[in-house]
This record gives sequence, structure tokens and C-alpha cells, in this order.
Amino acid sequence: FILSDLIRETAENLKEIHLKKPIELIVKIDVQLDNPVLGDPFRIRQILTNLIGNAYKFTDKGFIKIEANVLGEVNGNYQTLIQVTDSGIGIKKEKQEHIFKEFTQAEEHMDKKYGGYGLGLTISKKLTELLGGQISIQSEENKGSTFSVEIPLEVSKEPLNSPRGINISP
Repeated sequence: FILSDLIRETAENLKEIHLKKPIELIVKIDVQLDNPVLGDPFRIRQILTNLIGNAYKFTDKGFIKIEANVLGEVNGNYQTLIQVTDSGIGIKKEKQEHIFKEFTQAEEHMDKKYGGYGLGLTISKKLTELLGGQISIQSEENKGSTFSVEIPLEVSKEPLNSPRGINISP
């Protein structure tokens, strides 16, 4: 699959859902990620959907920026970094270590105001680890958050045999 297409499609789909919010969507993707890679596009899409969805959920105005870069290439594998940054409500320092745990949100009242049970980040962390990667957060209360996902992706030696886009046939 082509990671750059997967990221753009996921971001645009979520933007469509949140058109009423005055949020600028910025997407910057390394040209190396236009090359086909081998990996699990379904799990990567789920991680992105959770992270970008949260960015929209916790941002009322401002921006959401998605950046994807190849940090390095070793033995035909890209070490890929995808970052989702928002100008939303942010997370207190002392709460940041807990947000990847099941049924945990930064504040007790969050589930009533924003909906959900706090499983998205737990699932994203587990999926990222299944893919051989890691997820982390940098956040400042009332200034926003950046979620970083580092995952290895094998560079495909074969060209895609379908038109650009994600081949979802089994």
C-alpha cells in the first residue's frame, strides 16, 4: 500500500465529519512515503483514525497537523514517524502517563463532555506495538498535543498492481 495515500484519505474522511469546526487541516508527508510499502494498512488506518479523531474531538478551533517522515532506512525498512499535532485542550503532565491505559481519560468528567470510554488510545498503543513500533505523547494543557507513532515498514520491491490507493481486496 501507499502510506501517503492512506494518511491523506483518513485525514480527509475525518475532516468531512467535522466540517463545522473552524479547524485547519495541514498534511505534510515525506515523498519517500509515496513508494509502496508492506505492512498492515488496516491497523495503521485504525491508529490514525483514533489519533486524528481525538485531535478533532478535543480541538474546537485552530489546527490539526499530520506529518509523516522517514527517519531512516535500514535493510530495506523505513523507520517511519507519523505525528498528529493539534491546538486543542492538551493534557496535564501528571495525566499523560495514564492516557494509554484502558478506560482512562485525562479527567473524570471527560467522558460526559466529549463522549467515549477512553479505549482509543489503548487500542492505538497495542496496535502500534503489534506492528513493532511505539507511540508517545507531548502535550501542554490548553496548548495542544502531539502524538508520535514510530513504526517500521518494509519497502516493497514490487510495484502496486492496482491504481494508486489502498488495495483492500482480500
